[in-house]
Amino acid sequence: MSKFKVGDHVERIGSLVPTYMRIGIVTQVIPDPKFPDQFTEYEVDFNSVKATFYENQLRLVAEGDSAAASK
Repeated sequence: MSKFKVGDHVERIGSLVPTYMRIGIVTQVIPDPKFPDQFTEYEVDFNSVKATFYENQLRLVAEGDSAAASK
């Protein structure tokens, strides 16, 4: 089962994440064919770029948090 769904606001986890790729919106959920509960990938739109991440590289943020962080 997917941790995030399309449209969720997520934040990348890590200290070396560039500011322009900190908070984005999930645009696609890509389940792994063999292990859909463990290796689901998520395409995230950061306005300037789209990238794919595993769920352990992301965390869910509230929409209010994402608006404040983007300023």
